[in-house]
Amino acid sequence: MAAPRERKDDHLLYADAVGSRGKSGVWFGEREAFQTRQLDVMEGVKEKVNWVPLENAVMAVSLDPPGIVVMAPNPSLPGIIVLADGATPENSEQLKAQYTSIVKQVMDDQGFAIETYDDDPAG
Repeated sequence: MAAPRERKDDHLLYADAVGSRGKSGVWFGEREAFQTRQLDVMEGVKEKVNWVPLENAVMAVSLDPPGIVVMAPNPSLPGIIVLADGATPENSEQLKAQYTSIVKQVMDDQGFAIETYDDDPAG
């Protein structure tokens, strides 16, 4: 029998921990002090995108393809969540890949290790 979804007030974007690989754009290869590293990465992302401030997150606005992308530190796991909405599935996937790439570039520039998975479509 289906059960009502548990409310997760401690999660910034209410992302489930189960299956989070698909919801998190980039996972950190290092687990130590990941929350401090997340803040450093988010500051670097702000320098590379046109963005609108959100509490504890960044919303990027894209004209090509049109859409928005919200990037935020995963509050309980070492990664940055990248959520994209491009009005069509194709645009959404393109935006997610584009902004995931930006997060990875910032992490690389800052010398942070990135954890990869064989089933990760973003590489």
